Amino acid sequence: MRIPSCHMEIEQIFLQLEQQDSRSICITSTNSGEGVSSLAQALTERHLLAGYRTLLVDLNLQNPSLIPLSLIPSDTDVAETNSHYLTFSQHNSVVLSGLAVPTNKAEIVELRQPKNLKKRIDTWLKEFDKVIIDASSVSQLNTNNIPAQTIAGCCESTLMVILSGQTLQTEFKDALEKLEHHNANIIGHVFNDKYQPSLKNEICREIQRLSFLPKKISTRLIAIVQRNRFLSTVV
Repeated sequence: MRIPSCHMEIEQIFLQLEQQDSRSICITSTNSGEGVSSLAQALTERHLLAGYRTLLVDLNLQNPSLIPLSLIPSDTDVAETNSHYLTFSQHNSVVLSGLAVPTNKAEIVELRQPKNLKKRIDTWLKEFDKVIIDASSVSQLNTNNIPAQTIAGCCESTLMVILSGQTLQTEFKDALEKLEHHNANIIGHVFNDKYQPSLKNEICREIQRLSFLPKKISTRLIAIVQRNRFLSTVV
């Protein structure tokens, strides 16, 4: 799912990051599938629009989203290039300045060491104003991945994505403890309301359940609720 970089929610997150003056940003979640990659790409686009040289680094080995542009088939609309920092988002079909997940086993093992990862981030920051890292979820801790808590501990700021109505409170607390144990600077939590019905939809559903109302009246009430601008902004 692509999140437009012009969305008000993205703007609010961008402004908060501006206040923190964060140059390296880790985005993670408790479990996989909570929307980390979508948020990371939207924030990368927003920083690019602001004039920042921004690098999106894909370190989510369990669910990679970026492909090196040189690996894109020649029959696509993407122009050929030798640039080391151009990648193609297979989820959103956009070209971004980024780095795809490492495929070399030795490099993965190297980046699992905090001091090595920190040096790599510092190297990227010599060429870019901002580095945004798409990390795996905290719960995905295995030998084939780079732990999210390691990445968070090496970045100046960390954002956590929470899938409303799906992420368990106990899981979230456990993830927070792991991140804090690695000295992660958690500056905010972003709630993904993909499965969380809006207030407007809840009201419409309740109106439909009022069986004693004539069909004509219930249809009219639902239409009024659907047109209400205020209810469209309330979750």
